[in-house]
Formats: sequence, C-alpha cells, structure tokens
Amino acid sequence: MRTQKKIINLYENANKDIFSIKHVISISSEEDLNQFWDYITSSQDSSHDTLHNFVSSFYNFALMYISSSDAHFFEIILEENEENFYFTLWNEKIAVLFEAYLKNTSTEFIYKKNKISIKLLKKGYELKKVKQEVADRSREEKLIHSVTQATTIKCIEPYTFMAQDDLQELLSLNDDMQEISYQIHKGAISEHHFIKLRSSFSLFCFTLHYYDEITSVTEILNNFLNLLNTDKDKFLLLDTDQFSLVYGFIGNIDRWLNTLFIQGGADLDFMNNSIRADYETISQIISPVACEENFDLDDIFDF
Repeated sequence: MRTQKKIINLYENANKDIFSIKHVISISSEEDLNQFWDYITSSQDSSHDTLHNFVSSFYNFALMYISSSDAHFFEIILEENEENFYFTLWNEKIAVLFEAYLKNTSTEFIYKKNKISIKLLKKGYELKKVKQEVADRSREEKLIHSVTQATTIKCIEPYTFMAQDDLQELLSLNDDMQEISYQIHKGAISEHHFIKLRSSFSLFCFTLHYYDEITSVTEILNNFLNLLNTDKDKFLLLDTDQFSLVYGFIGNIDRWLNTLFIQGGADLDFMNNSIRADYETISQIISPVACEENFDLDDIFDF
C-alpha cells in the first residue's frame, strides 16, 4: 500500500499541494548559515523579494543564537508549492525564540509547541513591482517638470511619514554600512566583511519596502541587493579602485537618508538619478549582461 506523503509544515490547507522534494539545512555554526544563504540566493529566483528579506532576517537572528553560550544544533526544513515557500524549524528551544522574534514583524507564521512554520508568498510582490514602475515614471516626469519650472529654492522640512522605530533602525543600519564599507575601502574586501555588508543592506531594504513614498529609491536598492545575493564571488574579486564605486554608492545612501529624514531641504526624489547612476555603473562591472538588459528596458519604458 502506498504511504501518504510526509508533510512537515503546519499549514494544513496547503499540504495537498506541497511538492515532494524537501530541503533540510542543518545549522550549528556561522559557516552553516553562510551555506544556507548561498543556497537560497543561488537556487531561487531573485525576484522573490519576500524570500530574500526573510532569509536576511533569519540569518541575523540565527547568528545571534549560535553565538550564545547555550546554543544547540538545529535544522530548518524548506518546502514549497506553486504559491508559497514554507520554512519550518522543528526544535522546541529555537521555535520559542524565533516566535518571539517574529511577533513584531509582518511575517506570517504558525507556532505549535516545538515547531514553527513560516509562509512566504511567491508572486504577490511581483504585482506590486509593476505598480511601482508606473509610479516611478510619473515621479520622474514630475521631477523634470519641477526642475525646469522652479525659480526659487524651497525650504523643506524633514519628512515625517516614517515610523520613528523604523527610522532609528535605518540610521543604525546605515552607520553599520558606512563603517563596513570604509573598512573595506581602506583595506581589502574579505568574505567576512562582505557578509556583514550584505546582511545590513538586506535589513535596510526590508525596512524601506513598507513606504510607498520612496519606492523609486527602494527599487534601485533592491536591485543592488540582488547583485549582492547572486554575485558574491564577483564582489570578492573587486580591487580597491573598483570597490570605491560601491563605497561612493553607500555614501550617497547616507546623504539621501540624512537629508530627507534628519536635515531636510530637499524633495523626495532629489537623489534618484544619482543613486540609479551609481547602481548601473556597479552593475556594469559585476554583471555586464544583466546591466545591458536593464538599459534595454529603460529604452522601452523611457525612464
């Protein structure tokens, strides 16, 4: 008699559609975490932003856990169907800790006794991205019009639409990115520094994506994050002069964040073109083919 397919995650309604193939990742060290990150970012479509944002958040949580004196080995099981990814941690201690960590986030999960399952939608963000592209074109047109028509300098206060907790998180992550990129710029890029920069940048993008007012910059930064996720080896080969482009890009993010939300004095879109130019220059070095495709899309949509 044929046995019933074994399902690990706690989402009963989705179980009949779960693919038979599962992936079990054992984690007991930082090296295990790095292999988990590399597997997800190399094997899954980089357009699944919710997946990569979750992996970034989980990486930071797990890194804190395995660094503690009473940390224990645990496993994470990845399942999926056509619509969702399912991550399950089947360990009583880690499940309790991760549930507490997720309570203040928008991540969907189910917790039961010694198991926690996280559900991540595959396609929902792609629809939002199309809407963002339309909004971006409209904002660019308004920016060009405002530049040609302006005759006086406006006094603009810092923007206040962002929650204070999110702003403080961004400022802290920005400080980390500035320090890491400075260390690399003055020395040489290493895998350790690269992973720290990628982790901070991932959380920075994750916090920004809640705010539709700044989707133009968020989209560019997400594109750069995809480069970090998919082309680690190429970043590690950058020489000092080439990395200076990344250093300048991170510096422009610092100027953008502090001008808009701390100092004031600029329109929301004031650095869109500069940040986009930084990204496209870096992309030419890291991934020339992908960059060429982006230019073709720009020609089509007349960005």
